[in-house]
Amino acid sequence: MKNLLLTGILVLSSLAITAQTKTDKKDTKSDEQAIRSLSKNWLDLTKKNDAAACAALFADDGVSYGINQDPFIGPAAIKKHFSDMHDKNPKEMVDWSTDRVEVSSSGDLAVEYGKFNVTGLGKDGKESDYGKYLTVYRKVNGVWKVAADIGSSTKPVAATK
Repeated sequence: MKNLLLTGILVLSSLAITAQTKTDKKDTKSDEQAIRSLSKNWLDLTKKNDAAACAALFADDGVSYGINQDPFIGPAAIKKHFSDMHDKNPKEMVDWSTDRVEVSSSGDLAVEYGKFNVTGLGKDGKESDYGKYLTVYRKVNGVWKVAADIGSSTKPVAATK
């Protein structure tokens, strides 16, 4: 009788835990779509050269990693970096596309993987680059914010003469 009671308690506990787990599971599909929408909005803002709005997408401690530079931390530094980059490359045209988004089971972190293409670089606007990027997002007070962003060129280095 004791074993039957113990077995019953274990079965009921297991069912309660399973039901709670199903209830607590986050809707990662809607979070994935939110990240994809945020990335598209960011691209649109980038094409408009809106450094302030782009920087506002970052968390207060968000980091943007630039090529051959120290990281830019926080929206103010990121805004300045984006503005400076536009000033140095006024003909710059940026495009990127998301390959995939992974959302943590807790629903508070996400990683976006994608590829980018940039034209209009350099003083004459005739240089270009392309590569891959990785962006980490974190929910801050229920809103997705960029925690870290980095791109890596996959364009072969030109042979030196």
